[in-house]
Amino acid sequence: MIIDKYLYFRTQADQNDDDGIDDSLYLPARQIKAIVPTSTTAITIFFESMYNTFANVAEDLNVISDSVVINCTQGKVKQVMETLVRAINSNKLYGDGTITVADDVTTTYLTSAAGADETVTAKVLDSGITTCGGITIAAANS
Repeated sequence: MIIDKYLYFRTQADQNDDDGIDDSLYLPARQIKAIVPTSTTAITIFFESMYNTFANVAEDLNVISDSVVINCTQGKVKQVMETLVRAINSNKLYGDGTITVADDVTTTYLTSAAGADETVTAKVLDSGITTCGGITIAAANS
């Protein structure tokens, strides 16, 4: 039986502000097209576009990938890339199949027994990850 793995990313520190397509992303790992070091402190993960596909028409604007940037500690880019690929390829079951790569939330929204916000620690897959830098989802071509 093949079990799909999913990657989770969130850029928002306050859970109450997580309300847009560029705030959080839940992505099937099979949609990843490339993982590229884009600086000494960042990697970019390119994946199949959410709204667009390749068209073979000259006048069409083709967006064939969207992306998410993961900010890393200086000198840890390779380590982060290796950890991510290892997690995707491993036989380890990640609970519900979700691998949290970078979840920047440090304030929840009304989650305590008293109905108040709580402070939590951001979650990262690897200690070399500092934050989820940004999620880019191209608008649908017309």
